[in-house]
Amino acid sequence: MKRILASVALALTAIAPAHADTLAVQVKTEAQRLLVDVSAAEAAAKVRPGAKPPMVAPALASDLQRFGLAASRLSMEIDQRGGPTDLRCIFRGMAEETGKQLEAATQAKTGADQAKAYARLTHMLKDAVEIAPAAAGNTRAAGSARAAAATCPASKDF
Repeated sequence: MKRILASVALALTAIAPAHADTLAVQVKTEAQRLLVDVSAAEAAAKVRPGAKPPMVAPALASDLQRFGLAASRLSMEIDQRGGPTDLRCIFRGMAEETGKQLEAATQAKTGADQAKAYARLTHMLKDAVEIAPAAAGNTRAAGSARAAAATCPASKDF
């Protein structure tokens, strides 16, 4: 029984880095796909800046929520692998920003306000496309990064 458990533990340890690579690719792919939809929603909101904005499409809202969850999971994976604190913080911030801007787009009173929320999402998604590949396979010695990885050094609201 101990041999079986040891084999399973060893297999899971070998799979974890590959899973993180897959998660980084998933984040990049989702960001690329969402860029098209968010840009279209931004354009639609800009057409009538002073009017009540169109409703956030349920499919877009759910896709953005899924992206935020994937970014959060990637942040945790980077932390578990002992990866760079800055990457962990970036993806945690992306997860938080996705929720914040989705809420802003949903609650917007005018097309201009909704377009601003979509513009921020567009900017963030472009960053995700560029940064996600850096998260794939990027590890350090776990002990050296754990203490520093407990918190993100700075948080700035733009």
